[in-house]
Amino acid sequence: MASVVGIVNSALIKLGADTIAALSEDSPEARAANARYEALRDEVLRAHPWNFALGRVELARLVDAPAFGPARQYQLPADCLRVLALDSEEAFEIEGNRLLTDADSARILYVRRVADPNLFDAMFRETLALRIAADLAYKLVSSTTLAQSMMQLYREHLALSRSADAQEGDGHRRISAELWLDARR
Repeated sequence: MASVVGIVNSALIKLGADTIAALSEDSPEARAANARYEALRDEVLRAHPWNFALGRVELARLVDAPAFGPARQYQLPADCLRVLALDSEEAFEIEGNRLLTDADSARILYVRRVADPNLFDAMFRETLALRIAADLAYKLVSSTTLAQSMMQLYREHLALSRSADAQEGDGHRRISAELWLDARR
């Protein structure tokens, strides 16, 4: 079973720091990890449309129209980290926690905030551990060299993880040659 503490301990081991039993314990490692874990998790989730974090939903239309521009606005879900697509030919834009568009309805594909580490892909867990290690390296080990090294490892692992994740399925993320050619015109 995966756990937040397990992911954090993986990061701490990479740094040569002491491991923890809980994020709530009174140690420099636990306090630092507890302060940064959620923000770093959301950052890595937002970095790619991870298959395990995708969600689809029809948005609730808000009564008030935007002051100008698009005709309608819709409420984004509380767990929305990134909107990937609108199930409409209409253009859209994001302003705060609202989606603005001229579409009569708004069904979206989006990246959800996933808090349960048991739902994380194995490669995502390792990518997150490397991101945490990069973030905590200077605080815990006082080494900018180690921090830079961990950030480089994170970037490399993120690229591998994105590639593996994107190879699952053949649906929504396929880009056809026609789209590329049309974009060039």
